Amino acid sequence: MFEIFSVGDSAYLQAVLNAIAMISGTGDYRTAAAVGGLIGVIIVMLRALLQWDGRGIRYQDLLLAYVLWLMLYAPSVRVSIEDAYTGSVVVVDNVPLGPAVVGSVMSNMGYRTTRLFEQGFGTPSMTGNGFADSLQTLTAVRKNLLSRVNLGAANVPNAGSDMETSFANYVRECTLTGVDLNQKSVDAILRDADPLNAIRFDSDIYMTQIYVGGQPQTKTCTDAWADLSIVANGNFATALEGLLQPTLGVPAAADTVPKIQDAFDALAGPGVVDAADYMLMSAIMPMFEKGVIGRHEDGLHWNKAAMVEQAIQQRNTQWAAEQTLFAKIVRPMMAFIEGLSYAIAPIMAFVVMLGSVGIRMNIGYFSMLLWIQLWMPILAVVSAMLMQSVSPVSRSMSKCGVMDSCHTVSQPESNA
Repeated sequence: MFEIFSVGDSAYLQAVLNAIAMISGTGDYRTAAAVGGLIGVIIVMLRALLQWDGRGIRYQDLLLAYVLWLMLYAPSVRVSIEDAYTGSVVVVDNVPLGPAVVGSVMSNMGYRTTRLFEQGFGTPSMTGNGFADSLQTLTAVRKNLLSRVNLGAANVPNAGSDMETSFANYVRECTLTGVDLNQKSVDAILRDADPLNAIRFDSDIYMTQIYVGGQPQTKTCTDAWADLSIVANGNFATALEGLLQPTLGVPAAADTVPKIQDAFDALAGPGVVDAADYMLMSAIMPMFEKGVIGRHEDGLHWNKAAMVEQAIQQRNTQWAAEQTLFAKIVRPMMAFIEGLSYAIAPIMAFVVMLGSVGIRMNIGYFSMLLWIQLWMPILAVVSAMLMQSVSPVSRSMSKCGVMDSCHTVSQPESNA
């Protein structure tokens, strides 16, 4: 059995190879080769007639073409296709020997070269996780926690709870009250590495209404923060892990935070940024912004509230519509070209019988299979450049706070 590593889409490549196996098993496949051989004889005869240098008929071209067809396109073998990103394996029978052997040799060489490049350039494992996986992981967390719609059931971790309304109320009536009283600053809020501690405002005078389970509760800012922090670090964090599990492609919800932590460790260094804080911050930040809008409305600053709301909607729309370049263009293109290179194998079986012309075309065909396998090592180099570019930004998150480093927020003005 020959093993081919798919750098595009293993399911698509499986369908292509199944189609080739079906075509190569028909009598028309051999008839096409016979027609190609006849055309090859005519080409050799015409070339001999047009050449006056006395070299005569080049029978060796026809013989070599026939031998190559017998070696490369007549026998069939079993091929296993392994996805270079997920490691899933599928098996296809009756694939022509030539494309199977060359594809196996080239893809194994390309895959192992990629592993060497990953070690040499110090990038996260692209063969195990995919291209720019660290960046895509952090982006996926942000995009899937943008609003109440994205949160879905995670916004209600307990029966009767409403985390968005609770945090928005707390920010509007407690956190920003502390800003108005000059006991907190917006800059300090955004630079705090702990998102819950960032919005904390201790007061036994000012109160707010929260929804953490059961009936709505009106509590002092001190007590409300204590209740919110318990739910946020408990059932709410667990619900966020379950929400992000399918997006990040991890086997269990408990693997979500380790997956995010691996992304930060690859970008900024081990332990520089806490993944659990980043996940919680990504969920709380839109709620913080909603609280800012509510504070502007309480102060009758309608224009400011409208401006902040519009900016948030534009950002959310952009993030929701945006896809990574790799997912949108590069990988589908790689899958198509990879599938196409194998799909034209029956045509190359016809072409090889044309003689020297067909032999040269087959050399170019097999060179294309080699070219495809160079993509992964090249992407490993590109990934190394991306990681190097974003690492300073990721390391700054430990100094500036996850809320400031990852988000741009419209700062509320004091109503005092």
